[in-house]
Amino acid sequence: MPAGLSVEAVSAATLPFENYVPLDSSELAVPRSRLEREHGIPPEHALVRTLQDSVWDGPDVSSLALAGLGVPAVAQPLFLVRSGPLRDSMVAALAQLVHESGWAGEDLGITHLEELGGTAVFDLLEWAVPPRTGATVVVCDEPLFADVRVPGRFKAVGLRLRQGPGPLRVLGCGEGGSAAAGGSGGLGGSGVADGAEHRFSGRGPCDGWLAFHEALAAGKVRDGERVLIHARGPLREGWLLLDAVDVGSVLRADSTPYEGAGSR
Repeated sequence: MPAGLSVEAVSAATLPFENYVPLDSSELAVPRSRLEREHGIPPEHALVRTLQDSVWDGPDVSSLALAGLGVPAVAQPLFLVRSGPLRDSMVAALAQLVHESGWAGEDLGITHLEELGGTAVFDLLEWAVPPRTGATVVVCDEPLFADVRVPGRFKAVGLRLRQGPGPLRVLGCGEGGSAAAGGSGGLGGSGVADGAEHRFSGRGPCDGWLAFHEALAAGKVRDGERVLIHARGPLREGWLLLDAVDVGSVLRADSTPYEGAGSR
């Protein structure tokens, strides 16, 4: 890419899991071998989200992440990158987010990237972010299945991007374990990921970003260091490499945790 993408601001939000029920009590038909292979959860420990008779109390995690970024200086596109099903089967998530936030720019929803939603999606964003206005991205992880043995939370990360130089410069992204270890691919195929001073990994699309967000808050990342955001799910891996050009200029926001009512 000629100039490259940069990240100007990062926000993070989490909420406790709500409305999960044991797999055996759900009407959802899922082959048990597929559940363990694709989601890494043994069937006997699996919970599944249910929307029947669900009562949602308060904003969802995407709304919190978007609010944490604040209103952009100019109207710009909003990209909602989701994993998992809609929180409310009667409401389109993107339309609700646009309506409740009063978003003035265009909007686009991206789905089915699952664990790659916070990393490999930058291959798309590289050409989709307008040079004049930049764009806002919300990556949301509300999984269909959960492991009863592991405490879980809905997660979302808000990112404000622009084309050209910025405080966090995107060096590359890609899919696969070899790329995360330093192979080529993604934005220009830089092949330099193995030299990163910081690595933030997790299973879902938001995990690495949330860990990076905490490191920024703690002052652990310095100018001139490279940061690897890495996601590794049961079937796929993705990576994103950042150059910390001016850490002090990164706008960082935490959402106010909202403990909604519901059941695990």
